[in-house]
Amino acid sequence: MARLSDLVNININRNTIQIQGVDIPVIFTFKSFPYVEEAYGKSYGAFEKDMNQMLSKGQITLGKNEIRLMNALIYAMVRSGGTDCTISEIENAIPLNDLSGIFQVALDLFNNQNFQKSDMDRIKTEKKRT
Repeated sequence: MARLSDLVNININRNTIQIQGVDIPVIFTFKSFPYVEEAYGKSYGAFEKDMNQMLSKGQITLGKNEIRLMNALIYAMVRSGGTDCTISEIENAIPLNDLSGIFQVALDLFNNQNFQKSDMDRIKTEKKRT
């Protein structure tokens, strides 16, 4: 029997970011949504709306809200990638001058997913089949 990894790229949703010179695995899947909500303090839908609003400006200035959005996304991806940490640890581990580069890697991975709030709502409301 063929292995899935022999047939397709099983790491399509994976990448790494560098924090203080160390490669940290990151991933963004449906399992990342609760981590986004935990870090952002609002629903995933609110996070996505605020993220789209920030990105629609074209140029991102590093204000309090923008940094909060960036850290929430990075935190969710780091946790989903298998590294145990707190949002505070992420905020304190990433130097401000490295934040935009790390965020760009996270954003590219995030944008490749094309999740919509309706996808998350559908998953929450679907009944499990036995």
